[in-house]
Amino acid sequence: MPRKHKEPLVLDDGSTVEVGLGLFVANSRSRRADIPTDRAAQLTELGMRWK
Repeated sequence: MPRKHKEPLVLDDGSTVEVGLGLFVANSRSRRADIPTDRAAQLTELGMRWK
């Protein structure tokens, strides 16, 4: 996934915002050693690829 990838997110009020999903994934991968074990496990369950 490219770092610049944006994903639309629909809020409860019906409005839509763009979130930087690509940047989140890139940062999570590079900081994996700092992510708490339970959070990393949750991301893995959601399908996070760490490499």
